Amino acid sequence: MKITKLNKNAAAIMVNRYSLRDESGHPVESPAEILMRTSRVVAEAENNYRSSGDTAMEVREKFFEMLYEMRFVPNGRTMANAGTKYGQLANCFVLPVEDDLGKGTDSIFSVLRKAILTLQTGGGVGFSFGRIRPKDATISTTKGKATGAVSFIKVYDTAFWVIGQGGGRRSAAMAVLPVWHPDILEFIRCKATEGQITNFNISVGLTDEFMKAVKNNDDFTLRHPENGEMYRMIPARELFAEIVKYAHKNGEPGVLFLDEANRSNPVPHLYKLEATNPCGEQFLGPYENCCLGSLNLREHVKKIKGDGYQVDWEKLAETVNLSVRFLDNVVDANKYVSAVPEIEEAAHKVRRIGLSVMGLSDMMYMTGVRYGSTKGQELASQIMEFIRYHSMMASIELAHVRGPFPGINGSIYDPQNVVWTIPKPLVAHKSDFGRPEISWKKLLVELKKYGIRNGAQTTVAPTGSIATISGLEGYGCEPVFALSYTRHTREGAEKEGKEWREMYYESSLFEMAMKKAGMPKSERNKLFEKVRENGGSLKGIKDVPKEMAEVYVVSADLSVEEHVRMQAVMQKWIDNSISKTVNFPPEAKPEDVAKAYQLGWELGLKGMTVYVEGSREQVVLEKKSGPYETKQDKQVTSEELCPECGTPMRREEGCSTCPSCAYSKCDK
Repeated sequence: MKITKLNKNAAAIMVNRYSLRDESGHPVESPAEILMRTSRVVAEAENNYRSSGDTAMEVREKFFEMLYEMRFVPNGRTMANAGTKYGQLANCFVLPVEDDLGKGTDSIFSVLRKAILTLQTGGGVGFSFGRIRPKDATISTTKGKATGAVSFIKVYDTAFWVIGQGGGRRSAAMAVLPVWHPDILEFIRCKATEGQITNFNISVGLTDEFMKAVKNNDDFTLRHPENGEMYRMIPARELFAEIVKYAHKNGEPGVLFLDEANRSNPVPHLYKLEATNPCGEQFLGPYENCCLGSLNLREHVKKIKGDGYQVDWEKLAETVNLSVRFLDNVVDANKYVSAVPEIEEAAHKVRRIGLSVMGLSDMMYMTGVRYGSTKGQELASQIMEFIRYHSMMASIELAHVRGPFPGINGSIYDPQNVVWTIPKPLVAHKSDFGRPEISWKKLLVELKKYGIRNGAQTTVAPTGSIATISGLEGYGCEPVFALSYTRHTREGAEKEGKEWREMYYESSLFEMAMKKAGMPKSERNKLFEKVRENGGSLKGIKDVPKEMAEVYVVSADLSVEEHVRMQAVMQKWIDNSISKTVNFPPEAKPEDVAKAYQLGWELGLKGMTVYVEGSREQVVLEKKSGPYETKQDKQVTSEELCPECGTPMRREEGCSTCPSCAYSKCDK
C-alpha cells in the first residue's frame, strides 16, 4: 500500500474535525484510525449481501487502502459520524414545506421541527417555499392577511441561529422560491442588507418560460401557488434585472434552472425537483438526502517518458468502481435521523449517491493543460464522461448482485421502458489523452438487463475541508485560487511579541514547474514574491516562460465565459448538479452577470452562483494587491482572517473556508 503522508497541518485538521473524542472533548484517534473506523462501519453493510463476493473484512481493507491513499475521500459527515451514537452520514437534505401552519406532517412548523432535528445531526437542509401563499393574500379561515414566504424564511433563520449557538460547526440551509411566485421581488431583496437571514443561502428557481420571456422581452406571469391562477404580469427583463442587481451586489440570489434539472430527474413518477442542498449541487426530492464522496484527481495522474504526466485512466476506473460500492454501502450504513423516518424511507427508495471530484485544476497543472481553454474544456469533458460511464457500470453491476433501487419502475431507468438517453458532449472529443475506449451501447444492454442500483450517481461538491486534507490546491472543479498569498498564524507569534505571524503559502505544483524550468532557488523566491504582490497571479508579470504562464492560471485570470463553459462541459455528464462559483473582477457590471446567467441557461447548467470581487462589505480576503484588488483597495484585517489560525479565508459557494486549517462558516 502506498502510504500517503499527511503534512502536519493536514493531520491536525483531520484529527480536529473528524476524530472521536473522550469525555473531556479531546480527540482520541489518529488520521489512520479515523479512516479505519470509517472503512469498517461502511464495509459492515456488505453483510446485507452475502452474494456480493468479498467478505466484509476484505472489502474493509480495500476501502481503507483507497481512503488512506487519498484516491477517494468521503464527505466529512461520514468520517465524523461513522460508528458514533447517532451515525448520521449524509451531507445534504431537502424537506418539503406546505402552506399549512401545523396540522399536516409537511406543514410549516412541523417541517421546522424536523429541520432542526436534522441540522443537529450535521447535515445541510434545502427548502422550496413555493407553496406558501403570497404576502397579503386573504386567509379564508380568519379573514386575515398572509405574511408571505419571506416571513417564514425569517422564522426558520432565527430558529437555526438559536440552535447554532450550541457550539460546533453550524449547518447551513438553502431557501428556494420559484420565479413565478408573487413574493419573488421581496425574496430577491431579502438579503440586500448584510447580516440578514445569515443561516440561509437563497436561490431563485428559474424556468424556461421565464428565460425565454427575458430573451424575447415579453411579460411574465406571476401565479398564485395554490391554484396556478394569474396573480399579475411583470416585464420579464425587469424581474431578471432585479435578480442580477442583487447577485452583482453580494452574490445572492443564486439561480437554479428548474426545467433543466427536471429533464434529467431520474424519478419523475415520484416527484418534481424543486430545491437543492445549501451548496446547490444536489437536487433532491421530498425528504431525500445524499451521501457524498470525492475522487482525488491529483492521485490519478502518472508519469510518462520524460518529465511529463498524463491521466492514469486505469487507476481512475478502479477507484470509481470501488467508490460507487462505498457510497452504496453508506446508504445502508447510515442511521439517518431517527425522529424523521421519512428520510430513511426516501433514501432507500431511490438510493442516491453523490460521487464527486476534486483537484481538477491540480490535474491540469500537472498535465500541462490550461484550465478554461478549449483543450481544458475537452479534458474536463472526457474525464467526467469516463467517470459517469464507470459509475453507472459499477451501479449496474451492483444491481445485478443486490437488486436495483426500489423506485426504479416508472423511472428513466426502468428496464422495461428505459427512457434515459446517452448524454452528448458539449465540445467535440478530438484530443488524445490516452483514454481507454468506453461502450455506451454495452452499458445500455446491461441497464436493460439488470437495472441500476442508484437512481443518481454523480455530482460536484465544494470539497473545502477534504481537499485541504488531501493536499490539493484546487477545490472541487474550481480553478486554483492563488499561486501564492500571505498566511497569518498565531503559532509562534507570542514568542515574537505579536498577535499574528506572517507565513507564505506557495503552490507546490508551481514550485515543481519552476524547478523543471531550471530556475534556481533565488529566482523562484523572487517570482513567488512578485506573484503575491500581483494578487496571486502570473498575469502581467514579465519574463515568465510563456508555457508556464499559459498553464498556471488562477481563478481571476479566467474570463467569465471560460468559467461558465468549464462548468457546462462537465454538467453534460453529471446527473446531479455542480457547485461552482463564477468569479467576476471588481469592475464587472450587472450586465456581465446577466450575460453569464443567460449563457449558463443556454448551455444546460442546472444552477449558477456568481461573485463579484469586493462586493461585500465584510468579506474574506480575496486578493491582497495587484490587478485584482477589491473595490475598497483595503488591507487585510483580523476580521478577514480565519479565527482559528489567522490565514486569509477564501470563498466558495456562499461559505468562507480556510485553506490552512479548513475552518469554515457560511455567511449567506
